[in-house]
Amino acid sequence: MKKRVSASFQMNVLRNLLLITLPLIGLLSVYNFYSYYTFNAKFVESNQQSLALYARNMQIDLNALDTLLTHVTMMDHTFRLFSHPTDKIQAHVAAHELMIQFKSALSTYKMADAFFAYSDVSQTYRDIFASDYPYSLKEAIREQMHALTQTSDNFYYKGWLAYEVQGKNYLFRLLGKEGTYAAVMVDLGRIYSTDLVHDGIEVIHATMDRVALTNRKFVEEEDPWNNDNYVIVSAPIENSEIQLMFAVPKPNAFKGGFAILFSLSLVVVVLVFIRLVMLNRSLLLPWLRLVNSIGKGSAPERREEYRIEEFKQVDAAFTHMSNEIQQLKISAYEEEIRRQKAEMQHLQLQIRPHFYLNCLKSLYGMAQQQSFGRMQQMILAISNHLRYNFKDNLQLVSLAQEKEHVQNYIRIQHIAHHIPPVCEWQVDTALMDFSLPPLSIQTFVENSVKYATRPEEQLHIHVKAVLLETDEGSYVDITIQDNGDGFEPSILEELNEGDSTVYTDVHVGISNLRHRISLLYGDKAWLVFFNTENGAAAEMILPLRSRLQREDGTE
Repeated sequence: MKKRVSASFQMNVLRNLLLITLPLIGLLSVYNFYSYYTFNAKFVESNQQSLALYARNMQIDLNALDTLLTHVTMMDHTFRLFSHPTDKIQAHVAAHELMIQFKSALSTYKMADAFFAYSDVSQTYRDIFASDYPYSLKEAIREQMHALTQTSDNFYYKGWLAYEVQGKNYLFRLLGKEGTYAAVMVDLGRIYSTDLVHDGIEVIHATMDRVALTNRKFVEEEDPWNNDNYVIVSAPIENSEIQLMFAVPKPNAFKGGFAILFSLSLVVVVLVFIRLVMLNRSLLLPWLRLVNSIGKGSAPERREEYRIEEFKQVDAAFTHMSNEIQQLKISAYEEEIRRQKAEMQHLQLQIRPHFYLNCLKSLYGMAQQQSFGRMQQMILAISNHLRYNFKDNLQLVSLAQEKEHVQNYIRIQHIAHHIPPVCEWQVDTALMDFSLPPLSIQTFVENSVKYATRPEEQLHIHVKAVLLETDEGSYVDITIQDNGDGFEPSILEELNEGDSTVYTDVHVGISNLRHRISLLYGDKAWLVFFNTENGAAAEMILPLRSRLQREDGTE
């Protein structure tokens, strides 16, 4: 028989990975270099040229309107009369003649949508709009113009200003001085398109901070600034606070040298396929056979001869390792049970003695009053209370037992106080056998008696338990509510956080209960605190089965 040569598992993996990754890295580098420095550069350059032509045409039209306003405000005799009229009649006549000039300009300059004239000297205002503007929009634009004329800004240096009126954006250019202005308005949404804009390109007018002034629906839906499907090219508009942008969709396929890229990709696929076949034969199949033998949980009767040295070592050590793992699992499980029992006993020892001290004071008072009958009842009730409190916390009790214990606690309060609390129950009969941790309900009832009792007013406590059916399983919802003043907002927030110091410093019983619930149910139970119109409330949602219960239903 021919002797097989063993090879290192590490060397096999390294060799195969290098043979796969090195060609991929080289080919991907060629791909990135070619696509980035050829296609993207040409694509962006082409659209940048189209944008420059479009922006240049727009700039020419805006400059023409600016020149018109400059001529009117600086050299026109009519505007001079409008600025310094001798009387109101002369102001109105000058304003009328200005509107005749502006009407002619509306038909000459396609970009202009409205002209305005205002004189603070004679309180004269005139405007002329394109014929298809509704009345309400005209009034809104007039209010904007009036607001601009009331400022003391030097509009000559401000250039074209962008303002939003009734959800649309407009460019305004004002020129004048000493309270007399001539202005022109350009509707950004009505700027004529040119043949320079190809199909699919979205034209956007925006501020320098990329806040869209036009084509907002497209910007909101596509977010072209962060969308890899679009290339953004922009050009600022001189003498204004806006810029012109093209959102150009990237083409679906490359052109020109894409055949080369396709061929290179095909070579990569072939090389990867060949190397995967070799890797499968030399490494993956032996590894799969080894994993299958490990998955059976015992060593095979006949060992397979592996060519890889590390496989041989793993196969030889598997039987010993599996036995040790099994023993470790058993030891870890037993140790976890011991840890949980110790933790539960530690929690139980943290019960504060306030209640028992109060009971002793009550017994002392009864002894002074020689109320021996009440003392006997009190002692029996306290002994039952103590017997229940010191149950093994890992042994669950029925809801009926918990109810009986709470009623015994209320009985103690009836004996000790002249205005004892009242506890009402609303529990489904089918839930009386439901198993839950001892002192679950009694903790909250005792908390209500301690913090919700008000002088000369009877405390009412209401306990409700219902069954909840969900897609994740069945749960029991238990709510304890009183008619006190409710939780303070700060205390309520800390109680619901779960890890606040208010537990360990004030509500030790609640802290113990939360820890016991966590140990018994894990993350399948919830404890929530809230205020109602009548007072404070605590809600426990527990699964029907705890993780300490076995599949047969026993504990």
